[in-house]
Order: sequence, then structure tokens, then C-alpha cells
Amino acid sequence: MKCLRIAGNDDLANRFIQDFRSSLPGKSVCVVSESETGEFSVLFPGTETALEVIKAMPPDIVLVRSDIELAAPYVQCGTEVADDCSLLLARYDGNGFKTDFKDMYMKTFNLLPQKTADECGKCGMDCRQLAEAVLKGEKREEDCYFASSDVEVKLGGKLIELSRFPSGIIGGAVRGLVSSLKGYSSDDDISIKVKAEISSTE
Repeated sequence: MKCLRIAGNDDLANRFIQDFRSSLPGKSVCVVSESETGEFSVLFPGTETALEVIKAMPPDIVLVRSDIELAAPYVQCGTEVADDCSLLLARYDGNGFKTDFKDMYMKTFNLLPQKTADECGKCGMDCRQLAEAVLKGEKREEDCYFASSDVEVKLGGKLIELSRFPSGIIGGAVRGLVSSLKGYSSDDDISIKVKAEISSTE
């Protein structure tokens, strides 16, 4: 799931969200906002019903409105000078016709695990450094040890990080089994939910 952080002027950020979404028909956009009290709200712009929200999950891209440190590209709304421009993807001044939103979408990548070099470092750097390198074109998203965007496993509702090997094994096995079922299409996502084993009592 792609991730883009939005910083700067609130009014311009609102306009950016609307312009960004309207320029990407067919893509589901989710906005996660943090209030001053630390509470979060989630919005799917353009959706009118609960069913539309459900169909849009997981979204194609999440726009994060927060001051939290995030190893992801971001857009600066307004003319303020950012303290750290290493992950700056674009500036937005409200004149949407000057902004190539589709190119921005293509340059944004899946959210990295947000680990320090001490916590992982398997790619030779921390997640922020890798994000900077991917944004510059020096590295690829796939250089992340945990890059497994095509397979997602949850245990008890908690997302489990998968490295390439188990991701490939699980993905290959599931596709192989499901491909023989009636109604299978290689264009469709596959979702499987397995309940915990219930032990029988004698």
C-alpha cells in the first residue's frame, strides 16, 4: 500500500487531497489525519456509503496528515521551508494544474517497516535512508528485506512482517491451490481467513 505524508498549510492540504483524488480516477485514496490531541480520523474522500468504503479497502494509497516522523515521501503544502527536504516529493501551492499527480503517485512506494538500522539493517541502512535512496532512484523498494506487497498475513488481527522467502512460498502455494477453483481469475485478489483450530474434548 503506497503512502504519502502531507505537511504544511491545512487549507492547502485539504485542496491537495481533493485535487490528488480527482486526478486518479479508479484509485482508492485514504486519508489518515492526526489531531492536536493525538486522535486519528480516517477518511475515504468521494465515498458516499459504507459499502463503497469497504470496497475501497485496502486503499491504493494512504495520505497521512501528521507531524510524526515517517520514512515515506511527503508533499509540502505551502511555501514554508521544510527542515529536512531529503524525502520531499513535491511542493503544492494550490495551483493543481502545475502538479503532475499521476507522476507523484507513480513515485510513491509502499510503506517501509519503519525500522532503524539496529532493528533490522538487512539492506545495509535504516528505513529512512532506504526511502531516500528509493526516492532518488538509487535503490528499489524490493531492496527492502520485508518487501512482500503481494502477500499479507495476519495473526489475531495483527499484521505479520514477512521476508521474501516465506512470502514467495505462501503466495505460490495459495495461487496454485486457488487457480483450479471455479470462478478464479488471475486479475482478482485472493483473500483467505483460517480460524484457529478448535480442539475436541472427549
